[in-house]
Amino acid sequence: MNNISGKIRLLIAILILAAIAFTYTGCEKIDISALSTNYYYIGNSEYGTHIIKFDSICDNYIIGRSYKVEHSPIAEEKRLSIKVGHKKCLVTVNDIELPIKAYPDKISTDSITGEYTLGKEKHPFCFCKYKSPAYKDVESQFQKEKYKVEIIKDVVYGNAKGFWSYNPDKNETFAKAYCDKLGELMKYNLSPRDIDLKMDIYLPKDDTSKLRPLIMLIHGGAFFNGDKASEAYVKWSMHFAAMGFVVASINYRMGFLPSADQIDCAGYRAAQDAHAAMRYMVHNAGKYRINTKWIFAGGTSAGAITSLNLAFMRNQNRPKSTKGGLFKDDLGDIESVSPQYKEKFNILAVANMWGAVHDINMIGNAKTSIISFHGDADNIVPYGYDYPFNDVLDPIKIALRNDNSSDAKSVKSMFSMPLNKALTNKMYGSSLVDKMAKNKGNRSKLFTYPGGGHSLHVDKNNNLVPYFFFIQDSVTAFFVEELIPAPINIERDKSDPLCYKIQGGNTSDIYWKVESGIILDSNGRQAKIIFLPSKSGRKIVVSGHYSNGIGFKKEVSY
Repeated sequence: MNNISGKIRLLIAILILAAIAFTYTGCEKIDISALSTNYYYIGNSEYGTHIIKFDSICDNYIIGRSYKVEHSPIAEEKRLSIKVGHKKCLVTVNDIELPIKAYPDKISTDSITGEYTLGKEKHPFCFCKYKSPAYKDVESQFQKEKYKVEIIKDVVYGNAKGFWSYNPDKNETFAKAYCDKLGELMKYNLSPRDIDLKMDIYLPKDDTSKLRPLIMLIHGGAFFNGDKASEAYVKWSMHFAAMGFVVASINYRMGFLPSADQIDCAGYRAAQDAHAAMRYMVHNAGKYRINTKWIFAGGTSAGAITSLNLAFMRNQNRPKSTKGGLFKDDLGDIESVSPQYKEKFNILAVANMWGAVHDINMIGNAKTSIISFHGDADNIVPYGYDYPFNDVLDPIKIALRNDNSSDAKSVKSMFSMPLNKALTNKMYGSSLVDKMAKNKGNRSKLFTYPGGGHSLHVDKNNNLVPYFFFIQDSVTAFFVEELIPAPINIERDKSDPLCYKIQGGNTSDIYWKVESGIILDSNGRQAKIIFLPSKSGRKIVVSGHYSNGIGFKKEVSY
């Protein structure tokens, strides 16, 4: 009997073990090892779109958060816990156990599928790992100073005959500066010397742009004084290069004897030189990565006159005095300064700082935009239509009257009436340039400085004044508007609080990114986005390119 009962006990034990083995073989615990706390999972059901985020995963419990996508731009967050059992999971939300049993049939790295029961009804579910749309961080261009600057000094862009191309301002009266140069004027008027024409080129360093705009800056000084290395022009050059522009700051031929024809010729020689410098830069566009469709020019006083001539003057607009005649040589066409590169160019916009033109009708030669700054009490370059150099030439006459040198005696014989009327022709100042530009359909903006005189950017000691920076900011904005006439903006659709659209700007490609949110869908210029509750900022970032190739990056916080 004892032997029989022992066999029975062994059989019972074997049956129990078999039952246990069968139970665990058929009811294995759900394998959740493929789940991750690094991702969001998003899924759809008949009850809408849901987003879940797992914060903690262990054998028996999953702790996380759930969000239901509704009409509010910010989803409501609920605490989520899931008890993992054999074949099924029990779901608790905000500490309330729901009458839901989930039966996952597949849990992989990328998705969770199965069905759930709510009461007696069964419903399929599928949650997929959220993958944000492909984003490319495009560099925003021309919005702020962000580059270090490389300077290439004294690049020779041409050669021509003349008096000089370098005469730094010494903070002395123009009359004294003129008298000091009388010897050179007399000498080189009879036998002009060959002059190497030089520029300084400023480049944005470590800029990855394939093509960049070009700005040519032309200093002032009454076609007599000035230098590309003056403080104002160095600062402007550094500013624009730091913004991403290529900058060419040029010197050009200066000097004239006291006659109207000589002054006209001095202005024309400056225009020839600026033209040669621009052709040089266009010829070397590949070397400096210049987009030859994005060309700008600007200057003060004589530099502004030259900038306007560069943009609008054609050979038919040449002053008569430049075409030769009795005892005078023909200065040649505008393009005649060597080396005679043949490249053509058009200027998008000019910064005219207290400049003027001799022929107002030449404004119709180009669709160049103009931004102008001028004091309405300027006695050197007229604000309206008048003789220039009122405050410059008559002091020269007084200085020469007291100078008994042989050079001064030769010059005295050249005039007998007020110098500004004897030696100059009337010019059309900024107020009339602006008016004509608008009449011709050109974009034009004029800043009039009430009661302002000449050289509004510096004081009497040539120190920069606050208006210098107003000019800088205004010119920068005006030029950038030429490159980006309609900047993009991100706006929420009034009819759908989850939909965000790109307004303005012709774009070629757009990339969306969101911080503290989920991009539910994106299609070019619009995206559907749900923000999640977060202590950090909620932000939409859009980057891409305008149709002209200029990069943009726009950020909007919510």
